[in-house]
Amino acid sequence: MQRSVRIALRVLLSLLFGLFSLPMLIVGGYLFVCWFRIHTSDVYYVDYPYAITATSLIALGALSLWTTLHGVWRRSFYGSLFVIPIFLGLVSMVAGPEHIPRAYSGVADSNYLADASSFLRGWYEKNHRFPANEAEIRDAWWRSFAGWARPVETSHRGRYMQRGNHLPYEIVVVTNAQGPRMTDVSQRPGVIYYGVSTDHQEFWLVMTELRSDVAPSADLRLFPNDAWGVIHAVGRDYPAREQ
Repeated sequence: MQRSVRIALRVLLSLLFGLFSLPMLIVGGYLFVCWFRIHTSDVYYVDYPYAITATSLIALGALSLWTTLHGVWRRSFYGSLFVIPIFLGLVSMVAGPEHIPRAYSGVADSNYLADASSFLRGWYEKNHRFPANEAEIRDAWWRSFAGWARPVETSHRGRYMQRGNHLPYEIVVVTNAQGPRMTDVSQRPGVIYYGVSTDHQEFWLVMTELRSDVAPSADLRLFPNDAWGVIHAVGRDYPAREQ
């Protein structure tokens, strides 16, 4: 009876501390599947070290699981080995969501749209209207990067890739707009639709993004409340500079 209790206790401890290894093994396996899809199909994906990260996580998960089993069944170091799986498991659960591929692309997209909104404001303050066509939007938007520390090409490259090639952000101008472009959008990520009203006093910005780290097509950058994914401004919101 005493032997069976000890075995049951060891099994219970193995399951309990083994759970701390699962996040690393699951995420590592998922990233390896993403890497496999990237190299075997024509999909869009986020620029991210899938293979290296997957290998590292699986190795750490295996190490964590080994120390758990070794500590339980060999009773090595009187249970002190349990510190390793607990530490690695907690770190992976806390830091993991901030380092997934889509987190990087999401930050890049948000920063780019914020920059775009700032540039459009500067254009309006100078011209008393928003850009009316592609030539003007590029002048307001792309040329503003010229004074930045990083190269213009890098600023517009984004975090999306396909077949090993980076996909730059692309601007599509929609004139005489009455609202944001919500239909008939590109399936490519990183395409920004700039809609401007007929009187050039109002604009809307929406962007296509990947809803997963690897996907065959993109969708509009929208959230549960669709308004969250749209950048919108009216000219009267901005003070116009005196010319």
